[in-house]
Amino acid sequence: MTVTRHKAGGLGLLHLAVFGGYAGQQILTPILPPLARELSIGEFQYGMVMSASAAVVALVSPLWGRRADMWGRKPLMVMALFGAALGLAAFAASAHLGLRGVLGTTTVFVLLLVTRGVLFGGSLAALPVAAQAYVADTAAEEEERVKGIARVGAAIGLALVIGPGLGGLLGDLGMLPALYTAPVLIGVVGIAVWTWLPAEERHTGSTAAPGRLSPLDPRIRRYLLSGAGIYLSTSLLQSSIGFLLLDRLDLTAARGVELSGIVLLAGGLPMLLVQGLVIPRLAWRPQRLLRVGVPLTAGAFAVICVADSLPVFLAAVTLSGLGHSIAIPGYNSAMSLGVGAGEQGSAAGLSASVNAITLVLGPLAATSLYQVDPALPFAVGAIELVALLPVLARRGAVSCAAPGDGEPARAAGAPR
Repeated sequence: MTVTRHKAGGLGLLHLAVFGGYAGQQILTPILPPLARELSIGEFQYGMVMSASAAVVALVSPLWGRRADMWGRKPLMVMALFGAALGLAAFAASAHLGLRGVLGTTTVFVLLLVTRGVLFGGSLAALPVAAQAYVADTAAEEEERVKGIARVGAAIGLALVIGPGLGGLLGDLGMLPALYTAPVLIGVVGIAVWTWLPAEERHTGSTAAPGRLSPLDPRIRRYLLSGAGIYLSTSLLQSSIGFLLLDRLDLTAARGVELSGIVLLAGGLPMLLVQGLVIPRLAWRPQRLLRVGVPLTAGAFAVICVADSLPVFLAAVTLSGLGHSIAIPGYNSAMSLGVGAGEQGSAAGLSASVNAITLVLGPLAATSLYQVDPALPFAVGAIELVALLPVLARRGAVSCAAPGDGEPARAAGAPR
């Protein structure tokens, strides 16, 4: 099996690549709803375009994981960035032709579904897979790997904060500047990665191709279950909190949009601050991150169930963001540390697929539960997070695997 090794000096450019890819995606966030209206695309069709992207990510992430182990991390990352740039460029051109009346509504809808949902979504899905595998190659020690994976999350968090703001500024100039800036940004980052990311040193053990890592593999299955619960709770919150604010605080539509943005920003900022600054200094093991982050999030969801004022909502959603920001690096690090060096891409692919599946199922579950009772999505989120605690309480070693080995080697001095 071929195993890759990288120099730590490439991590800064790696974080830039992740930021650039997701910032390009997020630039379009404030543009898409009004764009859909201008193109006479209904809300359901708009939802199909958004859901298609998540569905494609869920389907192709395990495939990209295996390709990361076979082709190498840098080639996959370059392909992801250029493919994403091409997808968004085609998306922008399709929307542009629709706005000018050259293409009919049905044709534009199909093109947007294919360009953003399939081409862009399928390409971008490879980026976090390759990035996480690259970190695993670079960081031999458990503490360094947790730190590197946390900073990948911080790069995504930074994109989630800056991207929509930049999109809003560009939107003041019209829709087209934002539509074309996004693919250009991703393409420039792709060129930088292609040119300057340190070349991979490939060490060959056996010539066998990487095997398919099963989600039922005993080394990772409880962490995959934990990741599904963590990301599902995130999806439930994002899909329901806007409606709950409208109903609990008796807001107008315009005021609801404003306060929803503020509340979601309060929940997103911890991802940037905690994963970028705090976790790298804590030196906590993955299990401890999970055992602290999951209960914090469950408690926050319980508070949201009964929240009836804006300060309480802000505090609870901020606490939820803090819990998620602690738990998610623990989950991703545990997955990475639980498998061998030749399986890092496969493990990252499974993690990304689980995340995407919850993005498809979460909104459906949230809206169905909300119709029964507004507090129910958050009550279910709290319950399923609490149900994870016995799984996480089980003791077990999670440690760096020996290079080229399929089974993880126990780190020296690591407690079981």
